Amino acid sequence: ESDDILAAIDEMKPTPKGNYLIPKENSEEMDYMKFLCDDGRKSLERRLYSEWILYLTGKRKPVEYKERYEAMLYEVDSVLAKSPGNFFMGKDISMADIKFIPFIERQAATLLYFKGFQLRNESKWPNIVKWLREMEKRPSYGATKSDVYTHSRALPPQIGGECTFSPDNEFITTKNSVDAYCLPTSVKPDFEDLSWREPGWETEGKLHRREAAERILHNRENILKFASRAAGKPGFPVAAATLADPMALGNDSARVAIDVFLRYTIHGLLQTGIRNKIGTSEDSLNEAAKALVKGGDGTALAIVDCLDYLRQRVGVPRDMSYPAAQQLRAELLHISTTIESESKALESSQVR
Repeated sequence: ESDDILAAIDEMKPTPKGNYLIPKENSEEMDYMKFLCDDGRKSLERRLYSEWILYLTGKRKPVEYKERYEAMLYEVDSVLAKSPGNFFMGKDISMADIKFIPFIERQAATLLYFKGFQLRNESKWPNIVKWLREMEKRPSYGATKSDVYTHSRALPPQIGGECTFSPDNEFITTKNSVDAYCLPTSVKPDFEDLSWREPGWETEGKLHRREAAERILHNRENILKFASRAAGKPGFPVAAATLADPMALGNDSARVAIDVFLRYTIHGLLQTGIRNKIGTSEDSLNEAAKALVKGGDGTALAIVDCLDYLRQRVGVPRDMSYPAAQQLRAELLHISTTIESESKALESSQVR
């Protein structure tokens, strides 16, 4: 249906340069586009897709599946090398680019996570990398682009199958980095993993932190209800997606505390860079955490679970851009860690 929508829009109005996304029927350009992406399973895009799915989900011959997929990448790269411009059909974007980009994005993300496979390899596929960078310059694409973490959780139930990890453990380093900000607070990732950032995105800054803060403020009531699920009851039947639980019931009694610490989250997002200079905001957070802990260890850890529940389910681009999501994930982790530390301090003092 998305192809039909794009075709209908294309008939209404050309691109700003006066071009259309789809060439005229019975033209050489249309024949070439069919070869690229509109010839059923024989098209270049569908053949690449098939080899990706085999490599991503196949178990019996992982080395062979990888080699077959790489061979297809070389073919795609050679096609781009022959183009007179940075896009598949020349200097301007076409329907071919629009059809390729969502699937190559998913391929780069899922293979990086499950296999440790670097599709963005300029020494092997320089034209694909150049094309990706050109697409990433376009705001229209940036608004739809997802991150590795979101794809790694969303794709398995979408394809109705299990994604397989590389048997040689090449994936471990990247997987740990992708997951670093989305682990339970009780699990402490390495500093290197927390410092890792996904390629293909602009550097995080104040605007991204403001974006994350605005998203919380814009949807505050629903976020409180959503996060309180961790202190409520799980839904039934269980959803196919690991992080999905649409039938879960929230816990109204947890919302006030969640709201307090979401306010500290927003404050932290908007005060970046001066936290160490102004001690009052951090001192206030510590006092709030201590007050929560006094309500009982179970209460404090339940709120940590609620904040973790939210942090693990920040989706890109559904909720915000990747740079904003990373900043929000980091701030939520800081808040949860503060509460956990105060809980442990109280427990230690009671033992003494």
